[in-house]
Amino acid sequence: MATFLFWNLNRKGLKDHIVALCREHGVDVLILAEADIREVDLLEALNKDEISKFRLAFNPSPRLKFFVRFPSVCFKPVIDEGGVSVRRLVPPVGTDVLIVAVHLPSKLYYKEIDQVFQSTRLAEIIREAERAVGHSRTVVVGDFNMNPFESGFISADGLHAVMDKRIAQRIARTVQGKRREFFYNPMWGRMGDNSPGPPGTYFYSDSSHVCYFWNTFDQVLLRPAILQYFRDDSLEIPITAAGEPLLSEAGRPGERFTSDHLPILFTINIEREV
Repeated sequence: MATFLFWNLNRKGLKDHIVALCREHGVDVLILAEADIREVDLLEALNKDEISKFRLAFNPSPRLKFFVRFPSVCFKPVIDEGGVSVRRLVPPVGTDVLIVAVHLPSKLYYKEIDQVFQSTRLAEIIREAERAVGHSRTVVVGDFNMNPFESGFISADGLHAVMDKRIAQRIARTVQGKRREFFYNPMWGRMGDNSPGPPGTYFYSDSSHVCYFWNTFDQVLLRPAILQYFRDDSLEIPITAAGEPLLSEAGRPGERFTSDHLPILFTINIEREV
């Protein structure tokens, strides 16, 4: 079993919060975006008094950082391009999976059509990686700077991510003569007041005619081939860490000293190192 934590830190010094989340939830793979924390300091804090140690995994992208409890030989680079890093996780015992970490450009700099094209390229990168390793047990996680309902997510040439697991389990559909594989997006069930956690992962308010206020930019997507290993009840958007709330009194992230993004946690049932 491997537990994953992704967090866009917004360049905030949240070392103690990261350590607390990793210890409380038994995190095995830590993925950070916009992390200005010194890697050696974070590793020292993560590993203090711990038997199973974190290691800094190789990653040339300045936008993403990986820290893993698995031996270095178990976490192999596959593709790196811009804000996309693909790694093959091969545990000592168990099932190997593809981990695609993303930190896509902000809506401050990209228009919606730009994000659609970015999603199309991301889908191509994922297919290239799946062909390279010979399977599609793929998890995609990160800050997409898009909501689950936006065109880049739902379009067939984009990520083709659906809210219904039964539809995703059809594996693929044909669109204009081309086979397009599905992703399952469990984040649909983590939106709004009836979700088991906060209404989203990022809050933004302005005076424009269309304002969602709560956005779900930080997400995890799963190919049908890995759904049997995914624990639905493990998907969580934490709102506390190190005994501190990650939300303000008004219930919003980023209004205190913490990041403007909330972290996400989930578990995949592959054998973990002990």
